[in-house]
Amino acid sequence: MKIKHIIWDWNGTLLDDCWLCVESINKSLLKRGLLLIDKEKYLDIFCFPVEDYYIKLGFDFEK
Repeated sequence: MKIKHIIWDWNGTLLDDCWLCVESINKSLLKRGLLLIDKEKYLDIFCFPVEDYYIKLGFDFEK
């Protein structure tokens, strides 16, 4: 079987992937020694522009 198309549902309209977003950001937070988050915290602080979300998580873009 040859795959012609891949549909990625990043915003969760077709598939609830919130758990994956939390899991992946927690790996980055752990690597940087920052506090981990849960689904409730993720839903509370996620925003656009996404850079603001990372700042809320504690990322320092000056480093």
